[in-house]
Amino acid sequence: VLERIFFHDILNTAGGMLGVAELLRTGTAAEVADFKDTVSLLANSLVDEIRAQQMLLAAERGELKLQPERIQSLTLLFEIRNTYINHDVCIGRMVEVDPNSDLVVFVSDARLVRRVLGNMVKNALEGCRPGETVTLSCRSIPDSVEFSVHNPGVMPRKVQLQVFQRSFTSKGDGRGLGTYSMKLLTEQYLQGSV
Repeated sequence: VLERIFFHDILNTAGGMLGVAELLRTGTAAEVADFKDTVSLLANSLVDEIRAQQMLLAAERGELKLQPERIQSLTLLFEIRNTYINHDVCIGRMVEVDPNSDLVVFVSDARLVRRVLGNMVKNALEGCRPGETVTLSCRSIPDSVEFSVHNPGVMPRKVQLQVFQRSFTSKGDGRGLGTYSMKLLTEQYLQGSV
């Protein structure tokens, strides 16, 4: 299961890179300049996907070592947005950052936070119909920061009750670890809740 999911995630990120590569090939000079940062983010994301699989295995074994650092919430949200706006799963859909989001500087493991939010964005996009928007936001709450990824869809109650189980999926074989890893990483390593 891990191997199938690993290849699925790698292909998703590579698909985003192919989308940007096509835009670079066919775009104007001004458009090409705009995509330089996105290419870098996607390349880093590909490496992150490989490391994420290693991370998940280590997390399940209880061997994951945290790498705390200062994180700026809005920078993180815009990085995630920029990663997914050119992703295959985003075709016909939009990703935006809520302009009312709070600017919060906090200390955590950026790899893990990025992984959790990235999985949320992918799932939210997959749950959208064409023309719909996924909105990322954050707000400061006492002694913490709360991130939200929202789409207009409603998950059936039966799915809600199972969504964080290790191999549950409503998307087909070889899927289901994304939501499980969100819960595992957030609750066992980031001292948060999903």
